[in-house]
Amino acid sequence: MNNRLKTLRAPTALWAFIFLFCTMPASPLSVQAQTLDQPTDWQRFERSVRDGELKFPDGAAVLKSWSRKLQEAFPPQDFGKEKFFPLAGHGMNHIGGSSGEGYRPEGYCFLDGDAHKGHPAQDIFILDTNGDGLEDRTGKHANVLALADGVVLSTFGGWENRRGLRGGNYIWIYPPALWVFSYSAHLHDIMVGVGDRVRGGEPIATLGRSGKNASLPRSPTHLHVMLLEVEHMHPIDPYPWLLQASGRK
Repeated sequence: MNNRLKTLRAPTALWAFIFLFCTMPASPLSVQAQTLDQPTDWQRFERSVRDGELKFPDGAAVLKSWSRKLQEAFPPQDFGKEKFFPLAGHGMNHIGGSSGEGYRPEGYCFLDGDAHKGHPAQDIFILDTNGDGLEDRTGKHANVLALADGVVLSTFGGWENRRGLRGGNYIWIYPPALWVFSYSAHLHDIMVGVGDRVRGGEPIATLGRSGKNASLPRSPTHLHVMLLEVEHMHPIDPYPWLLQASGRK
């Protein structure tokens, strides 16, 4: 782990319940609750959703209890609200499209896992003319930074053995004061572990070209940034958040 990253271990007893769900027009809520004791349980849960292995009964009543348990495990007042631009040395002019038009949430449902539709995210591009994953101006991988103070809930760094995964290597972080989940994808090296408490603006990974499509020659090297609100797992456009972020160039 990068020695610049100051981490604190999160509490071991996190949730009594955990579920994820999506709402679809004219359809009931899909949720599942289960007993959890530590961050690695959320990671296993995330994996089962990602890989399409988890079956969900209806359970909208679990929502309120789950949200409360998250707040109890990680009191929002213990975390800062300041937002940081998630790619070091870059800014709004490096975001794809015009004024954030790359954000396309239509049809997205978290429970669809890696087969989800839409593009509920913003992509931040680096200058990498030969597609080797390194910044042209530095010859190094760009540092990916924590969007805000939070707790690492899931990491995946085994894309070389799962090359069909769209996100490649990725990190899920929960910033309690912002009441969202942040997802950073197409990473190279991961500097944090599940359960780590990270500070906003600190390095959590380096950017790479991992991912089913992101690894193709036609794809420019970029960081994929997605935000989901905690209560309903609905996507939030990161663009307005990035406009307010500290550290952008």
